[in-house]
Amino acid sequence: MKTSSLAFILSISAALGMAQAASQDHDMSQHQMTMQPAAEPARHQGIGVLKAVNEQAGKVQIAHEAIADLGWPSMNMWFALNCPLSPDIRVGDTVRFELMQDEKHHWTVVAINRK
Repeated sequence: MKTSSLAFILSISAALGMAQAASQDHDMSQHQMTMQPAAEPARHQGIGVLKAVNEQAGKVQIAHEAIADLGWPSMNMWFALNCPLSPDIRVGDTVRFELMQDEKHHWTVVAINRK
């Protein structure tokens, strides 16, 4: 009886050891997975009238038409400017612009051209 009990205990221990090893292998494979680069944030296009430029703050004010893919109605907004503003673009001009959210979820103009 002692021999069969010992064999039973050893077989249970072996089974638990294999399960633990398999579990560790699974955990290890999770750490060995290669990291995929984050997808670039989506860009959204708009059309509007340039209302103001604050060069010191790096911002522009645009009275834009509705931007359907964002669900935005037409409105007048200040945006951070993350691209050069061409000298031929002046306040009052109608512009096409591209927006994207930065890492802090602020909407930023990343391209702007006269329409």
